[in-house]
Amino acid sequence: MRNYWTKLMLTTFLAILLSGCSGDVNSEGEKDTKTKNNAEQSEKQEGQVEPQAQAELKDVNNKTIGTVSFLVDDDNHVQINASIDGLEPGHHGFHIHEKGICEADAKDGVFTTAGGHFNPDGKQHSGHAGDLPSLYVNKDGRAEYSARIDRMTIDQLKENKLAVIIHANPDNFGNIPDRYKTEGKPGPDEATLKAGDAGDRQACGVIDSK
Repeated sequence: MRNYWTKLMLTTFLAILLSGCSGDVNSEGEKDTKTKNNAEQSEKQEGQVEPQAQAELKDVNNKTIGTVSFLVDDDNHVQINASIDGLEPGHHGFHIHEKGICEADAKDGVFTTAGGHFNPDGKQHSGHAGDLPSLYVNKDGRAEYSARIDRMTIDQLKENKLAVIIHANPDNFGNIPDRYKTEGKPGPDEATLKAGDAGDRQACGVIDSK
């Protein structure tokens, strides 16, 4: 009788042990749906991290100061991420420009070869597709940037040879109250509407498809 109970206890113990080892495998030798879904979700998240377009930012001395990446999120918006090191602290105008040509020694001025803001719809400033939220640089000269936009598509970024420009000053997005006047006229002048008074171009990067 004693041997019977001993064998029964060993059999029960082995059954529990084997059940724990089998984990996510069902009676037909297949993984449970939950486990497969978790794996698929993990793969999906890893795939989303990979940028579909990217720009290497260089300053006026041709030194690389950071990168800007572009990818499409689940809602078909363009997610922009940037990591930058080597700029003056404070807010800086941050734009996508119409030409992917970054020449620090351009005859008309630093990085003027990148042209104006990307503006396929011909809108006034703050309506340009290339007008992005301003970049904020910390006291140590570093910046981490993240923005989600719907003014342009990833196809536009990939099909047009464009550039990312960082300016010396903040972009006012044409937001000049009517109490301010230029040449007797209230509100923003033509220069403000064109570029937001963001000042000199300090860094440039050509956007390349991945």
